[in-house]
Amino acid sequence: MMMPPRHRAIWLGAVLLFLLPLLVLVATGYSETGRYGMLSAARVMLAELGLTAPSAEHDILKLRLLRALCAVGVGGSLALAGAMTQGLFRNPLAEPGLLGVGSGAMLGAVVAIALLGGYGPDMWTRPQAGDGLAAAAWTRVVALGLVPLLAFVGALAATFTIYRLATRQGRISVAGLLLTGLAINALLGALMAALQVLLLPDWQASRAIIAWGFGTFDDRSLFHIVVVWSGALVALAAMPLVALELDLLAGGEDDAATLGADPARVKTVVLACVALATAASVSVSGQIAFVGLLVPHVTRLLVGPHHRRLLPVAFLAGATLLLLVVVFQHGLCPVLAEWVAAGSPRLAVACRRVTSMQPGALTSLLGAPFFLYLLLRQGRRVLGG
Repeated sequence: MMMPPRHRAIWLGAVLLFLLPLLVLVATGYSETGRYGMLSAARVMLAELGLTAPSAEHDILKLRLLRALCAVGVGGSLALAGAMTQGLFRNPLAEPGLLGVGSGAMLGAVVAIALLGGYGPDMWTRPQAGDGLAAAAWTRVVALGLVPLLAFVGALAATFTIYRLATRQGRISVAGLLLTGLAINALLGALMAALQVLLLPDWQASRAIIAWGFGTFDDRSLFHIVVVWSGALVALAAMPLVALELDLLAGGEDDAATLGADPARVKTVVLACVALATAASVSVSGQIAFVGLLVPHVTRLLVGPHHRRLLPVAFLAGATLLLLVVVFQHGLCPVLAEWVAAGSPRLAVACRRVTSMQPGALTSLLGAPFFLYLLLRQGRRVLGG
């Protein structure tokens, strides 16, 4: 007997909640820089909470732990933003990256990086020669907040621009939505390319922009964790406020209004949450594509279309996906390289080089074929809707 969607959602959510802390321990304990084990990973967590004394390898494991927590926050935020976007636009091909929201956040972050002259882990510890204590503190506050702020402004501007251009007489044209997103992506991509060329002499800024192109979780700090989880928590807190209304919007705005929903309020809340979650993710890790498309679509097939189930499970699934990418890159690939080194040196070299790939490249390798599959299988019906 087939399990009902509600029970599948509970079961899947419980499995993902069980897997996530285990994967965090694996991502922290095992990496190409050394395998310390899951017990050492647990000890560094306890040390960060002040429950035990730091060990000799504490600093190394702390960096890995922050990388894992950043991946969890970014993956969950992007998947949740994608699920909300698909619910609002009533289309499974809608996704913050494809619609240009991610590019808007990316452009805002790139402009901030250009103004700051880089965005490395030393941004908030650089000495401020000749400055007083208050001036130095203010400079660091600006450096900390400028990238997330401009990323949010860029994401919000792109979101509302696309929504306005794709809406005709109160109805959303799906074909217009995708074409508008394509045009916005092209325009913003050209602006980012122009900025990158102009900033070539500035090594710090150029390196940060290149890293932002396909995302990075390396050298993350507690500040990055606070930023991405702040955006995630706001979007999660909004779920009970919009879940039922998103279900009602599936039948059209007029029917939803007749049933008591407020489409204008739902649009405002959802678009703000999508912009905030996407901007927070992009501002700490760069642009990681297709998570917001792939995860909500697969989750919907498993737990059904009702957003009270879909949104939280999509968040957990997105967090698990990006954490699996981290484990695959930094935990599994070094082990595979050791296993095949004797029999196939070239394959061993390839496995080691995977560890230096940016996470967005791997998600694109997964997501782009899936997007093409969606277009081939249901593109005519979706675009015609």
